[in-house]
Amino acid sequence: MTYAVNVLRSLRWPGALTVQKCGKFCSIYVGNGLKVGAASMTPQEPPEVQKDPEDEDEMPEPTPINPPQEPPEPDTDKKSDGEEEEEN
Repeated sequence: MTYAVNVLRSLRWPGALTVQKCGKFCSIYVGNGLKVGAASMTPQEPPEVQKDPEDEDEMPEPTPINPPQEPPEPDTDKKSDGEEEEEN
């Protein structure tokens, strides 16, 4: 029986390891996902936060429970004092 432990490290992917003992092995990767020599990932700065929009004026209720009392419309069919009715 051997008590030797073999450890393999990847030169291309830093953080990748394989460990072997007694015919059993285990591979693990703990890294940032970039190959050696690859361009580093630099996150872009987020866009500037926009200002809050202006508040809109309050609008009347579209279907109120008690509608407002409106003055009656003037009677436009009524003849004024200066007008006379023409008869045919």
